[in-house]
Amino acid sequence: MGKFILLTPLIFTLFILFMNYRRKSQHDETVSLTSFIFPGIVVYAISSLFFGLIAMISSPVISLLSEPKYEAKVVGYETMESSDSDETRMAVVEFKNDKNQLIKKPLNYGSSDPVDMGKIITIGYKDGNQSVTNLSFGTQKLIIFMVALFLFVLGLAMTWILLYSLGKDYSIVFRIGMGFVGYLVFPAAMLFFIGAMSWAIWEYFQGKRNDMPIWALGVCSLFVTLLIPAFLGYMKLLFSKEKRIIKSSKKISKFKKTDFR
Repeated sequence: MGKFILLTPLIFTLFILFMNYRRKSQHDETVSLTSFIFPGIVVYAISSLFFGLIAMISSPVISLLSEPKYEAKVVGYETMESSDSDETRMAVVEFKNDKNQLIKKPLNYGSSDPVDMGKIITIGYKDGNQSVTNLSFGTQKLIIFMVALFLFVLGLAMTWILLYSLGKDYSIVFRIGMGFVGYLVFPAAMLFFIGAMSWAIWEYFQGKRNDMPIWALGVCSLFVTLLIPAFLGYMKLLFSKEKRIIKSSKKISKFKKTDFR
Protein backbone atom coordinates (compact mmCIF):
# COMPACT_ATOMS: atom_id res chain seq x y z
CA MET A 1 0.00 0.00 0.00
CA GLY A 2 2.87 2.38 0.76
CA LYS A 3 4.38 1.80 -2.71
CA PHE A 4 0.96 2.52 -4.25
CA ILE A 5 0.72 5.89 -2.47
CA LEU A 6 4.25 6.84 -3.57
CA LEU A 7 4.44 5.47 -7.13
CA THR A 8 0.93 6.18 -8.46
CA PRO A 9 1.07 9.99 -7.94
CA LEU A 10 4.58 10.04 -9.43
CA ILE A 11 3.47 8.10 -12.54
CA PHE A 12 0.39 10.33 -12.92
CA THR A 13 2.51 13.49 -12.57
CA LEU A 14 5.04 12.31 -15.18
CA PHE A 15 2.19 11.45 -17.56
CA ILE A 16 0.61 14.91 -17.13
CA LEU A 17 3.95 16.67 -17.67
CA PHE A 18 4.62 14.59 -20.78
CA MET A 19 1.18 15.42 -22.23
CA ASN A 20 1.69 19.12 -21.50
CA TYR A 21 5.12 19.01 -23.17
CA ARG A 22 3.59 17.29 -26.20
CA ARG A 23 0.74 19.82 -26.42
CA LYS A 24 3.11 22.79 -26.21
CA SER A 25 5.42 21.27 -28.81
CA GLN A 26 2.53 20.82 -31.24
CA HIS A 27 1.57 24.49 -30.83
CA ASP A 28 5.20 25.66 -31.17
CA GLU A 29 5.14 27.15 -27.66
CA THR A 30 8.35 27.82 -25.72
CA VAL A 31 9.25 24.82 -23.56
CA SER A 32 11.61 25.17 -20.60
CA LEU A 33 12.42 23.07 -17.57
CA THR A 34 11.36 25.78 -15.09
CA SER A 35 7.87 25.98 -16.64
CA PHE A 36 7.28 22.37 -15.54
CA ILE A 37 8.65 22.52 -11.97
CA PHE A 38 5.79 24.37 -10.25
CA PRO A 39 2.97 22.57 -12.17
CA GLY A 40 4.69 19.26 -11.42
CA ILE A 41 4.80 20.01 -7.68
CA VAL A 42 1.11 21.03 -7.66
CA VAL A 43 0.01 17.98 -9.64
CA TYR A 44 2.05 15.64 -7.44
CA ALA A 45 0.62 17.17 -4.25
CA ILE A 46 -3.00 16.93 -5.45
CA SER A 47 -2.59 13.41 -6.83
CA SER A 48 -0.86 12.26 -3.62
CA LEU A 49 -3.84 13.43 -1.57
CA PHE A 50 -6.29 11.86 -4.02
CA PHE A 51 -4.63 8.46 -4.20
CA GLY A 52 -3.91 8.58 -0.45
CA LEU A 53 -7.65 8.93 0.21
CA ILE A 54 -8.35 6.06 -2.18
CA ALA A 55 -5.88 3.92 -0.26
CA MET A 56 -7.59 4.93 2.99
CA ILE A 57 -10.98 3.91 1.62
CA SER A 58 -9.68 0.65 0.19
CA SER A 59 -8.56 -0.58 3.63
CA PRO A 60 -12.05 -1.00 5.15
CA VAL A 61 -13.43 -2.23 1.80
CA ILE A 62 -10.78 -4.98 1.60
CA SER A 63 -11.41 -5.81 5.25
CA LEU A 64 -15.16 -6.01 4.63
CA LEU A 65 -14.69 -8.40 1.71
CA SER A 66 -11.84 -10.59 2.92
CA GLU A 67 -11.26 -10.48 6.69
CA PRO A 68 -13.29 -12.42 9.29
CA LYS A 69 -15.93 -10.26 10.99
CA TYR A 70 -16.73 -10.21 14.71
CA GLU A 71 -18.97 -8.36 17.14
CA ALA A 72 -16.77 -6.37 19.54
CA LYS A 73 -17.37 -4.16 22.57
CA VAL A 74 -15.58 -0.86 23.23
CA VAL A 75 -13.81 -1.31 26.59
CA GLY A 76 -11.31 1.56 26.68
CA TYR A 77 -9.24 4.13 24.81
CA GLU A 78 -5.63 4.71 23.82
CA THR A 79 -4.39 8.30 23.59
CA MET A 80 -2.45 9.20 20.46
CA GLU A 81 0.25 11.86 20.31
CA SER A 82 -1.06 14.92 18.47
CA SER A 83 0.21 18.43 17.83
CA ASP A 84 -3.36 19.76 18.03
CA SER A 85 -4.92 20.94 21.26
CA ASP A 86 -7.71 18.35 20.87
CA GLU A 87 -6.92 14.96 22.33
CA THR A 88 -6.96 12.17 19.75
CA ARG A 89 -8.03 8.78 21.08
CA MET A 90 -8.35 5.29 19.61
CA ALA A 91 -11.14 3.09 20.89
CA VAL A 92 -9.99 -0.30 22.25
CA VAL A 93 -12.38 -3.20 21.64
CA GLU A 94 -12.71 -6.65 23.13
CA PHE A 95 -14.05 -9.69 21.26
CA LYS A 96 -13.72 -13.45 20.87
CA ASN A 97 -12.29 -14.92 17.68
CA ASP A 98 -13.35 -18.14 15.96
CA LYS A 99 -11.11 -20.08 18.39
CA ASN A 100 -13.04 -18.59 21.33
CA GLN A 101 -9.95 -16.61 22.40
CA LEU A 102 -10.57 -13.25 24.07
CA ILE A 103 -8.73 -10.53 22.13
CA LYS A 104 -8.31 -6.86 22.94
CA LYS A 105 -7.15 -4.57 20.12
CA PRO A 106 -7.38 -0.85 19.22
CA LEU A 107 -9.19 0.42 16.14
CA ASN A 108 -7.05 1.40 13.16
CA TYR A 109 -7.87 5.12 13.47
CA GLY A 110 -8.11 7.78 16.15
CA SER A 111 -10.55 10.62 16.70
CA SER A 112 -11.28 13.45 19.11
CA ASP A 113 -14.80 11.97 19.35
CA PRO A 114 -14.22 8.19 19.51
CA VAL A 115 -16.84 5.44 19.64
CA ASP A 116 -18.78 5.48 22.91
CA MET A 117 -17.68 3.23 25.75
CA GLY A 118 -19.64 -0.05 25.89
CA LYS A 119 -20.92 0.22 22.30
CA ILE A 120 -21.13 -2.98 20.28
CA ILE A 121 -19.65 -2.64 16.80
CA THR A 122 -18.78 -4.94 13.90
CA ILE A 123 -15.05 -5.23 13.27
CA GLY A 124 -12.78 -6.93 10.76
CA TYR A 125 -9.77 -8.74 12.15
CA LYS A 126 -7.20 -11.15 10.72
CA ASP A 127 -4.89 -13.09 13.02
CA GLY A 128 -1.64 -11.20 13.51
CA ASN A 129 -3.02 -7.70 12.82
CA GLN A 130 -1.99 -5.02 15.30
CA SER A 131 -5.38 -3.28 15.03
CA VAL A 132 -8.93 -3.96 13.91
CA THR A 133 -11.08 -2.26 11.27
CA ASN A 134 -14.35 -0.67 12.29
CA LEU A 135 -17.03 -1.97 9.91
CA SER A 136 -19.93 -0.25 11.70
CA PHE A 137 -19.90 2.67 9.31
CA GLY A 138 -22.73 4.42 11.17
CA THR A 139 -20.26 5.26 13.95
CA GLN A 140 -17.95 7.02 11.45
CA LYS A 141 -20.41 9.50 9.90
CA LEU A 142 -18.13 12.54 10.28
CA ILE A 143 -15.04 10.72 8.99
CA ILE A 144 -16.94 9.28 6.01
CA PHE A 145 -18.44 12.69 5.19
CA MET A 146 -15.06 14.46 5.34
CA VAL A 147 -13.32 11.79 3.25
CA ALA A 148 -16.14 11.82 0.66
CA LEU A 149 -16.06 15.64 0.49
CA PHE A 150 -12.28 15.83 -0.01
CA LEU A 151 -12.38 12.93 -2.48
CA PHE A 152 -15.04 14.74 -4.53
CA VAL A 153 -13.13 18.04 -4.59
CA LEU A 154 -9.81 16.34 -5.38
CA GLY A 155 -11.53 14.19 -8.00
CA LEU A 156 -12.76 17.34 -9.76
CA ALA A 157 -9.23 18.78 -9.64
CA MET A 158 -7.75 15.56 -11.03
CA THR A 159 -10.36 15.46 -13.81
CA TRP A 160 -9.61 19.07 -14.76
CA ILE A 161 -5.84 18.39 -14.81
CA LEU A 162 -6.31 15.31 -16.99
CA LEU A 163 -8.71 16.97 -19.47
CA TYR A 164 -6.53 20.08 -19.71
CA SER A 165 -3.38 18.06 -20.39
CA LEU A 166 -5.19 16.03 -23.06
CA GLY A 167 -6.52 19.20 -24.71
CA LYS A 168 -10.16 18.23 -24.08
CA ASP A 169 -13.09 20.45 -23.11
CA TYR A 170 -13.01 20.86 -19.33
CA SER A 171 -15.95 23.28 -18.94
CA ILE A 172 -18.10 20.54 -17.40
CA VAL A 173 -15.71 20.39 -14.44
CA PHE A 174 -16.35 24.07 -13.71
CA ARG A 175 -20.12 23.58 -14.08
CA ILE A 176 -20.08 20.69 -11.62
CA GLY A 177 -17.87 22.66 -9.21
CA MET A 178 -20.07 25.77 -9.37
CA GLY A 179 -23.19 23.64 -8.92
CA PHE A 180 -21.62 21.91 -5.92
CA VAL A 181 -20.76 25.23 -4.28
CA GLY A 182 -24.02 26.95 -5.20
CA TYR A 183 -26.42 24.13 -4.39
CA LEU A 184 -24.70 22.42 -1.48
CA VAL A 185 -21.77 24.23 0.15
CA PHE A 186 -23.27 27.72 0.34
CA PRO A 187 -26.74 26.65 1.64
CA ALA A 188 -25.13 24.21 4.10
CA ALA A 189 -22.85 26.97 5.43
CA MET A 190 -25.83 29.32 5.89
CA LEU A 191 -27.79 26.62 7.73
CA PHE A 192 -24.77 25.86 9.92
CA PHE A 193 -24.40 29.49 11.03
CA ILE A 194 -28.15 29.84 11.58
CA GLY A 195 -28.20 26.69 13.69
CA ALA A 196 -25.05 27.53 15.68
CA MET A 197 -26.12 31.07 16.56
CA SER A 198 -29.72 30.02 17.28
CA TRP A 199 -28.38 27.36 19.65
CA ALA A 200 -26.22 29.95 21.42
CA ILE A 201 -29.25 32.24 21.86
CA TRP A 202 -31.37 29.34 23.13
CA GLU A 203 -28.74 28.32 25.69
CA TYR A 204 -28.43 31.93 26.86
CA PHE A 205 -32.14 32.15 27.66
CA GLN A 206 -31.98 28.69 29.27
CA GLY A 207 -29.35 30.01 31.66
CA LYS A 208 -26.56 27.80 30.33
CA ARG A 209 -24.54 30.70 28.88
CA ASN A 210 -24.70 33.34 31.61
CA ASP A 211 -21.12 34.35 30.79
CA MET A 212 -22.11 35.48 27.27
CA PRO A 213 -21.89 39.32 27.01
CA ILE A 214 -25.01 41.12 25.91
CA TRP A 215 -23.29 42.49 22.79
CA ALA A 216 -22.53 38.91 21.64
CA LEU A 217 -26.19 38.01 22.15
CA GLY A 218 -27.16 41.04 20.06
CA VAL A 219 -24.75 40.09 17.27
CA CYS A 220 -26.09 36.50 17.18
CA SER A 221 -29.69 37.75 17.13
CA LEU A 222 -28.90 40.21 14.33
CA PHE A 223 -27.19 37.61 12.15
CA VAL A 224 -29.95 35.04 12.69
CA THR A 225 -32.56 37.68 11.79
CA LEU A 226 -30.67 38.49 8.59
CA LEU A 227 -29.61 34.97 7.62
CA ILE A 228 -33.05 33.31 7.79
CA PRO A 229 -34.69 35.53 5.13
CA ALA A 230 -31.43 35.51 3.14
CA PHE A 231 -31.43 31.70 3.14
CA LEU A 232 -35.11 31.51 2.12
CA GLY A 233 -34.53 34.10 -0.62
CA TYR A 234 -31.47 32.24 -1.90
CA MET A 235 -33.36 28.94 -2.04
CA LYS A 236 -36.25 30.64 -3.86
CA LEU A 237 -33.77 32.10 -6.33
CA LEU A 238 -32.21 28.69 -6.97
CA PHE A 239 -35.50 26.89 -7.56
CA SER A 240 -36.97 29.69 -9.68
CA LYS A 241 -33.80 29.56 -11.77
CA GLU A 242 -34.25 25.80 -12.17
CA LYS A 243 -37.86 26.33 -13.32
CA ARG A 244 -36.74 28.91 -15.90
CA ILE A 245 -34.09 26.51 -17.22
CA ILE A 246 -36.64 23.66 -17.48
CA LYS A 247 -39.18 25.89 -19.26
CA SER A 248 -36.57 27.19 -21.71
CA SER A 249 -35.36 23.64 -22.46
CA LYS A 250 -38.97 22.57 -23.14
CA LYS A 251 -39.46 25.52 -25.52
CA ILE A 252 -36.26 24.63 -27.36
CA SER A 253 -37.31 20.97 -27.68
CA LYS A 254 -40.76 22.01 -29.02
CA PHE A 255 -39.09 24.36 -31.50
CA LYS A 256 -36.87 21.57 -32.77
CA LYS A 257 -39.84 19.27 -33.25
CA THR A 258 -41.82 21.86 -35.26
CA ASP A 259 -42.21 20.95 -38.92
CA PHE A 260 -41.68 24.08 -41.07
CA ARG A 261 -42.54 22.35 -44.32
